[in-house]
Amino acid sequence: MICVIALIVFGILGIFSAKYRLIAKEAFSCVFKKLTLRKCDTGLDTRLKSQITSKFMKFSPPAGRFLYRYFEWFSWILLILTLASIFFVGQGIYNYALYGNCNGPNSNAFCIFDPLGTNKPANVTGSGEVCHVPGQVQNKTLTAPSVGDLTHEAYKGNPAAKVIIIEFGCFSCHYTNIAESTVKKVIENYGDQILYVYKDFPLSLTHENALGAAEAAHCALDQGKYWEYRDYLFANQPKQFVDDLKNYAKELDLNTTEFDSCLDSGKYKTLVNNNYQQGLDSGITVTPTFFINNQTLVGAVDYSEFHKIINKELGIPWWEFWR
Repeated sequence: MICVIALIVFGILGIFSAKYRLIAKEAFSCVFKKLTLRKCDTGLDTRLKSQITSKFMKFSPPAGRFLYRYFEWFSWILLILTLASIFFVGQGIYNYALYGNCNGPNSNAFCIFDPLGTNKPANVTGSGEVCHVPGQVQNKTLTAPSVGDLTHEAYKGNPAAKVIIIEFGCFSCHYTNIAESTVKKVIENYGDQILYVYKDFPLSLTHENALGAAEAAHCALDQGKYWEYRDYLFANQPKQFVDDLKNYAKELDLNTTEFDSCLDSGKYKTLVNNNYQQGLDSGITVTPTFFINNQTLVGAVDYSEFHKIINKELGIPWWEFWR
């Protein structure tokens, strides 16, 4: 078994030094011959055994003799430990690449690849980090709504995409705001592979300006500036009084006469209320709530949670974790 260990060790060292490549090649030949039920005639195993035990003999002859006698047993133990180490290191690299931590999703435990914790998910959150409909308990049974007519809905991506993401959010909700950076990352990374649709779920009982903010965003959509206006709403939260909403339109160079008329007339009040009712019919009591096809994410969850579900829905193999 010492040849297997030598193959691993000198194979790695051979990447950096040519002198170790010859030993790695010799170890490979020895391992291959043993796997094909032939005797290893390179003498590598005997040389390694002699060199290792001789070093022990210098410090403690009894220990050296004991090691020499049971060298094969020690080789097996060392091989098992080596393979186990490689497995856990590989698992740590996989988790770090996918979740930003060696220990898996939503873990704040120590990671050897990130000792300062600088790459831990910034928004590792659970379903507790949400805005609630007053007096309502969070519903654990949710039903994905239909996309419906996209004529005046806020959406990005491909309407014919295999994966449909519907977010019910409130522009006045702190956690909908926190989730926005993750939403942008999802849209940027998946592009036309997904359809992202935002549905208004204004929590007017706890946020007095939530309904007006939702209507104002649709008024901005009339002039093709929905996403820019949305950024203003989140960046300036909670400044969403009527005067604020109109000032944002002015700062974005919208036609303020048309925008003010749209907002003052309540043009999109019915649309926003319909979206809200659709959320209630789906069992929603908190924002943000996301439907990814028929799966649900509640709260400002980390990007990795979206990544796992979307990749699965797209049929992307697990080993393509970097996508």
